[in-house]
This record gives sequence, structure tokens and C-alpha cells, in this order.
Amino acid sequence: MDTATFYATTSAVSFTLLGFWWVVVQFRHEEMTQDPGRRRLAFVVSLHFILPGLMSLGALLTGDAPLVWRLTFGVAGIAGMIAVVTASRGIADPTGAIATIGRWEWLAFPLYAVITVVAIRPDLVQSAVGLAPLQVEGTVMTLLVFLGIVFAWALFTEPHPTGAAREV
Repeated sequence: MDTATFYATTSAVSFTLLGFWWVVVQFRHEEMTQDPGRRRLAFVVSLHFILPGLMSLGALLTGDAPLVWRLTFGVAGIAGMIAVVTASRGIADPTGAIATIGRWEWLAFPLYAVITVVAIRPDLVQSAVGLAPLQVEGTVMTLLVFLGIVFAWALFTEPHPTGAAREV
């Protein structure tokens, strides 16, 4: 498997999705930024694109220095876990998509934990599953990007809080 091609593609896809997501946030700016809980969820969706993009760049920069990808993935994994815990708290009157995302966002926590553990102890996955550590990290990152896409879609398609059509 050519991990360089995978990570180059993943970084491009992640940052492209991030740009699209920021357009969505701008489009629904009023309802996504008034409530601090919704704002945190919008931010954590951004992180599902930012962190895989940054980890991919770290993997591409590795060359002969595995410490680069390990440090990048470790820091990103810890940041992701903190973001999940922070974002899933304090949502005022969670209903609809917001309540669903608040519940399902916890799926990201163990994914970020796996990323962190593999970065700290890459030898564990080589002996346990027979894959290279960067292959395991890539698989988990793909799941994080998938969650980001699902959550972004749910937030984007959530009906306007008042139930009325948005005036342009």
C-alpha cells in the first residue's frame, strides 16, 4: 500500500471538506453561533476535517523521521478527545439533529484514543493486527472524516429552529 498517496489524498479531501463546512456555517451562521453548545458542535465538526488533514500532512513529512508522524498524531488525538468531551456538553435544549449529534459524537472519542495510542506505541498494532501503524491510523482517520461528513450533513439539514423558512 502506498501510504504517501493515501495521505496526500486524505489531506486534500479533508481541507476541501473543511472549506465546504465553513461555507455551510456561514450560510447558517445565525442559528449555529447563537447557542454556545451549537457553536461547539460546529467547531468539533470542523475538527473532524482539520485534524485528519493535519495528521495527513504530518505523515507526508515523516520521511526518515517517524517521530514527526507520531508527535503529530499523538497531539491531534489528544486534541480530538478534549474537543469531543468539551463539545458534547452544555447544549441548551438539545433537539433533533443537535441531540443526535450530541449522543453520537462520543463515537469519535475512542477513535481519537486509538490514534493517540498507536502514535505512542506503534509496535502494538504491528504485532496485534499485522498492519503498519500508518495504515491503522489511516483507517481510523477515514472513520473520523466519515463522522464529520455525517454530522455536517445533519447540522446543515436541521430545520430552522423556529420551524419557519429562512428569509433571504
